Amino acid sequence: MAGKLKNLSFESLNIQVLSVERISRVLVQWKLKATSQRLLCAQYFIDRSEDGRSWQQLNADGVPPYGLDEYIDTSANLIDMDKIYYYRVRIVEFDAGKEVQSFSSDSATWEGKLDLVGIYVVDEHLFALRWVYGVPVMIFKKKRDGALCPECWDTVLKRVTKSSCTSCFGTGRLGGYYPPIEAWMSFEPEPKVAQVADWGKRQPSQTDTQFVNYPILSDDDLVLEIKPNKIWKVSAVRYPEKSRTILLQLVRLDAVNQTDIEYKIDVPEDRKRALVAELEARGNVREF
Repeated sequence: MAGKLKNLSFESLNIQVLSVERISRVLVQWKLKATSQRLLCAQYFIDRSEDGRSWQQLNADGVPPYGLDEYIDTSANLIDMDKIYYYRVRIVEFDAGKEVQSFSSDSATWEGKLDLVGIYVVDEHLFALRWVYGVPVMIFKKKRDGALCPECWDTVLKRVTKSSCTSCFGTGRLGGYYPPIEAWMSFEPEPKVAQVADWGKRQPSQTDTQFVNYPILSDDDLVLEIKPNKIWKVSAVRYPEKSRTILLQLVRLDAVNQTDIEYKIDVPEDRKRALVAELEARGNVREF
């Protein structure tokens, strides 16, 4: 069934936090680019995501196209200071009550959009990380929303009862982490010299990395450094900004012990091999 509407696109999407109280409120406002097409058969739907890819539709009833182009999300949990939500708007065309086609906006957060200078800075870092000195990684965003783990969550104490749970990987949320996001990062040289403590020898367990502005990292997210198959956990993040918009991320990482449950997270083997192949192929390209 062919759709009647053609080439619809969004001119703007604005996200604003109205309150962070017992009931958090996030205002989503959008504007469709001017069109001469009749939109009577279309409705707007608002999606939210923690990782920018796994989307949850917020409104069961669509917002009509002729009225206030805004929606207030009252289901957001913003008590957690590390919580970042991505939003997008879809305009969906219906025919005889059935969805025919849809057009989506770009995703956005309340952090705002980059200006031309910011876009240049991010693009330059993306190029350098991908083609000059970065290495491939997979980022696992920790779930902070969703169903609680039926295996280890204590509903009275409001915490997990075991750290080795394979249903939530110690996070308390079913599944533990969102599917991996492929990226390229620059790691600080990792010290190789063992340090001697009062109770014996220990290996350094921290490193720093530089990253661009997507996805936005928070404490306890995981970074899999693919070639050595080493998992790091985010312990702190600094966000260089321009006009209160994130440009880059400077991240402190703690090494995850190889006996910890995080090493049992499912990782797509084919994509690991493909990314390592891309890294090795880059080494065969002459720079000058």
